[in-house]
Amino acid sequence: KSKVSPMSRSVLSFLPWAIGFNSFHPSGPLESFADLMGFYRDALPKLRPGNFEKIKSNDPAKAAQIDGLIMALLLVDGLLCARADHQANKPLRLPVNELAEYRVDANHFEQQTVDFAWRRLCERYIRRSRDLLQASALLGKPWLSGMTYRLCIARTEQVLREIQVDPATAYAGGRSPKLMDRLTAMTRILWRTLTGRR
Repeated sequence: KSKVSPMSRSVLSFLPWAIGFNSFHPSGPLESFADLMGFYRDALPKLRPGNFEKIKSNDPAKAAQIDGLIMALLLVDGLLCARADHQANKPLRLPVNELAEYRVDANHFEQQTVDFAWRRLCERYIRRSRDLLQASALLGKPWLSGMTYRLCIARTEQVLREIQVDPATAYAGGRSPKLMDRLTAMTRILWRTLTGRR
């Protein structure tokens, strides 16, 4: 079996604060999207910033936006880790019923198949993640204090863009191997971080 890029494990490092881990798995298969979201909600306390309770007390809306940002990254991370998790015989963070609905099976992860089924699955997770990122965008509104949040959102959006352009990158962790693509991505991320624009 071929090696999987370590990039597939690093999406949670985009968060503006340090976390204690960046890889975890459910105890068994997750049957539905509701089960997946429940698993992620249980993980939130371990992924929140150290001052989260103070933020929640002073500004509940901001606390909810932070949770939304974390959930967005978790959805991306689960998709990017799927092939590595399959190869390691670990439960996927993709619901069983959605894999069946889109007809994505073990062969997709073993052969890195990019077909209509894989594209549709990726599109669903791109859309879900973007919806959560959009709901969390107010975190980046203050130009100076929001800069780290804008950077996090911009980096995550760039990964989503790369998956949308070429769904094969999801198997390799969501990063294009081409130098020019990476330079273009860095320029786009810098622009969005400094200006807050798309």
